[in-house]
Amino acid sequence: MRPTEKQDTMDNVFKGISVLALAGVILLFALRDTQSAAKTSDKTDNSGAVLKKDADGAVNTGLKIAYVRMDSLVANYEHHKELKKQLEQKYKSMEADMARRTKIFEENYRELEKEAKNLSPRELQAAEAELMAKQQELMRYRDSRAQELLAEEAKLNALIKKDLDEVIDDLAKEFGLDLVLTYDAAGTILYGKADYDITAEVVKRLNDRYAASRKK
Repeated sequence: MRPTEKQDTMDNVFKGISVLALAGVILLFALRDTQSAAKTSDKTDNSGAVLKKDADGAVNTGLKIAYVRMDSLVANYEHHKELKKQLEQKYKSMEADMARRTKIFEENYRELEKEAKNLSPRELQAAEAELMAKQQELMRYRDSRAQELLAEEAKLNALIKKDLDEVIDDLAKEFGLDLVLTYDAAGTILYGKADYDITAEVVKRLNDRYAASRKK
């Protein structure tokens, strides 16, 4: 095997290594808060007026619609912030672990690259096969760890949704709400009058429930 052929073979072995450094980009969804939605145009102090009762204590009648600003909710719900912090720490640990493993692999590659000219074709072929097997093992490990974090994020989201659903259900029953929407970057709602914004009350109740659960 000519020197140039050996180098070409080694270059092919090394292809794909750089992708290992991109392990972190797999996990953007769980560690990002919901992007800020467009702000309401109504700047009055009537936020949550839909939850107010008449002077005689009766809940206002008619179709009752409300919405929750998800960007504000995830930024202020203490339980979500704590779980998110824990997930970020696990992600950083995985990132450091992958960086260490990738560095070892790259060192093995460079060592083989230096020794290639002194190896017989059979020896070089065996060394390349071993290196490629290590690369595949490393990528499988990366994917496995990424899937673990994805599963934990899904679990976190399910827990937060359960908490939110319970609070919304209580508010709907208490104030006769017919429809509660989410106001977020996805554009489900393009405009919402502040009177129908119940975010502050939802966050308050979520945090109160969480504080109470921690005392048990």
